[in-house]
Amino acid sequence: MTDWYLVHAKPRQEEAAARGLAEQDYGVYLPRLKQRRRVRGRLAEVVQPLFPRYLFVAPGRPEQSVAPVDSTPGVQKLVRFGALYLPVGEDVIAALRAREDAATGCHSLGAPQLAPGARVRIDTGPFAGFEGIFEAKAGEDRVVILLDLLGQRARTVVAAGEIGV
Repeated sequence: MTDWYLVHAKPRQEEAAARGLAEQDYGVYLPRLKQRRRVRGRLAEVVQPLFPRYLFVAPGRPEQSVAPVDSTPGVQKLVRFGALYLPVGEDVIAALRAREDAATGCHSLGAPQLAPGARVRIDTGPFAGFEGIFEAKAGEDRVVILLDLLGQRARTVVAAGEIGV
């Protein structure tokens, strides 16, 4: 069983860190998330790290040290508790990989399963920050939310990926 370690990357440098570590013959796992987001006013599929600024690394050989990880471009530091590097078990990595889409290799966060009447928050888009009441699904990627706007309850259709619980 291989021990993995958690790497804290520099901001938006996860890919560079993964490349640099792979070039040094480390095992690298950077879980990715694919979701629909509004980019420049349009809904687009975006692939980004599942855990921003974090990735996993494992020595490629039993005798390989993890000490060079800290000096790899894109790496902030190898996460440790005190002086000890805390290993992440292979079972955790296997569980993450099992949840990936086989075709894309990415995780996806579908719209939360909500019951009518549930309170929701709109996280992105033109209504970001508003809270409302979930009314119904409106197709595959859209939901109907009741918002209180200017003292009136307004029925609004938003992208399912824009809401949170």
